Amino acid sequence: MRWLGRVTAEQQATWLQVLKVLVAIAVSWFASLLLVGAELPIFAAIAALLVVAPSVNQSLGKGIERSVGTLGGVVLAWLASLVLPPGPLMVLAVTMLAVVVARGLRLAPMAANQLPISAMILLALGAGSGPLFGFERIVETLIGAVCALLINLAVVPPVQHEPAERVMRELAHAIADAYDRVGGALAAGAEREDLLPEARALRERIQATRAAMDDLEDSTRLNPRARLLRDRLERDERLLLTLTVLANRVIGMSRTIADREEAFADPALTRDPTVRRIASESRRIAHEVRALVDQHALDDGRTTSMPRLDGPMLTEPIAVPTPDPVHWVLIGALLEDVRQARESLEAGSEGV
Repeated sequence: MRWLGRVTAEQQATWLQVLKVLVAIAVSWFASLLLVGAELPIFAAIAALLVVAPSVNQSLGKGIERSVGTLGGVVLAWLASLVLPPGPLMVLAVTMLAVVVARGLRLAPMAANQLPISAMILLALGAGSGPLFGFERIVETLIGAVCALLINLAVVPPVQHEPAERVMRELAHAIADAYDRVGGALAAGAEREDLLPEARALRERIQATRAAMDDLEDSTRLNPRARLLRDRLERDERLLLTLTVLANRVIGMSRTIADREEAFADPALTRDPTVRRIASESRRIAHEVRALVDQHALDDGRTTSMPRLDGPMLTEPIAVPTPDPVHWVLIGALLEDVRQARESLEAGSEGV
């Protein structure tokens, strides 16, 4: 059922994260009962529910946004209760005004949503009880945010390394497959129709990997475990840079082949020694890319599908004694992409 897919998600929070949310709600609830004396510390529970995030940095940011939104909503509701007659229309008017105020102040999303919600709940619960009522709700929110932040910091702060490693490895193997396809396309009779679209799809993978790396970096901020992963994160960034260059080069080679499809109808081109050498080097680059990501995993102490590969690279510079008199531009473009890919692999191997 399609509608079910709109309300469910494949990736769910871990049970540890769920447990942290439950503990944060319970701790903030009882802390508010003791410190504020509220019968129903709803604001504390909501703050704890929203502030516990996959990273400490996100928890801090959400706590600040939540507190700012609550403070603004409480102040707005309190001022409205002083000048407007109580009733359902007042609650509606203040809620709508809060939305406009949040937009005018250009608040962050959570603060912008929290401002009208706080104003509406406060008016419904009794803002007319006086300024002390609003002040207690602010204190409740701060208690909930602080409890959530401390629990998220104390109970195994999560580092989003596994998702980043997974998408990085998938990107590397997709790039290697693209070089294999280029090598096959340069051979006589090989399929070239889907070569360029499949190569261009690497850009989406690069964006996904970049997003995963950003999530990883965010999860290390304010995280006491981050200092143990600093060198590892730097290697990940260097590897992503290398893979990005390699992806751009294979996209360029695929575009060159696709744009000159008619040239490959000439059997002499596919039999050209330089073209054959480029095809061979493309397959070797594919092997080196897979070896590079496996070496990266081994250096990080993870298991891989390949043993450590030491020694010289399989790829070698291509010497062209006599340029092709007809297709020298096409061959030259492919040679330049291979050269840059090889240099990137050399730099990546040294960096990893």
